Amino acid sequence: MESRGTTGIRGRKICRSSYGMLKAKTYGAGRVCAVEGCGTRLSAYNPSTVCALHTGSWQDAYQQEARKTAPREDIVRTCAFDGCGREFTTTNPAKKYCCDACRMRAFQARVTAARQVGDANVAGARRAC
Repeated sequence: MESRGTTGIRGRKICRSSYGMLKAKTYGAGRVCAVEGCGTRLSAYNPSTVCALHTGSWQDAYQQEARKTAPREDIVRTCAFDGCGREFTTTNPAKKYCCDACRMRAFQARVTAARQVGDANVAGARRAC
């Protein structure tokens, strides 16, 4: 039988080498944005030579926000629930129902219809056997 030495799995040498793998890479402290006139100090963990304002990613976020806040036109619709039929105004092109109550009643009607069709299929399959 072999005795366990200092190079075994529980040895201190292996723990020390794994500690080095967990450390984050740093790029130097006190770096400044490379764009002329910008005095932004960069993080030691930022691999880029320029700050976030000069990378251009903020422009994409600004354009997305502008699209979200663009005013939508009002749409006049009729409630899709058969028992209601009220007209309502919305800016959401996907909205079908005038209120949550009508939306839930329509859902319950669909579920009930699906159960009745399922029960009829099961009954028909039993008769065929």
